[in-house]
Amino acid sequence: MPAGHIIQIDMPTFIIVYNSTTGNTKALAEAIRDGAQSLKLEAAMVDAFNVSVGDLLAADAIGFGVPTFNYHPAKPIMKLLDDLGGHDVKGKIAVVFGSYGWSGQGVPVVAEKLRQMGFAVLDPVIRVMYKPSENEIEGCKLLGKDVAMRLKNIKAIENLNA
Repeated sequence: MPAGHIIQIDMPTFIIVYNSTTGNTKALAEAIRDGAQSLKLEAAMVDAFNVSVGDLLAADAIGFGVPTFNYHPAKPIMKLLDDLGGHDVKGKIAVVFGSYGWSGQGVPVVAEKLRQMGFAVLDPVIRVMYKPSENEIEGCKLLGKDVAMRLKNIKAIENLNA
């Protein structure tokens, strides 16, 4: 290799799609994004109404911010999951998190559906009642860092095998 030649390494990407009417699930998404970005991972947040299946398939990892409404996951997130059906997502990293007021079933329902689709869902899934505490925000930052470290390790192994 000539002196000064730089090896081009594809940077992994992490897209965090969320639905949030009160701002609580959005706060969790921001903390996860900030944790990932603190380790120099390209991470972006997008409202579930403004993302396409193509955007999700292009990402190396996806975060799903799922508030629970009337005992069910938010409809925009469920529509995205339905739209993802039939696409090859085997082994793609996913994290699931969300806020709730009474029941909190949305997060585990989405996590299970993602596992059935073939996603590698990282634990813990994060469920927060109402507004997240500082400790819960810190837990989300750690989850973002976990995603960043896993993706960087995967990319390093892929580059060694190339």
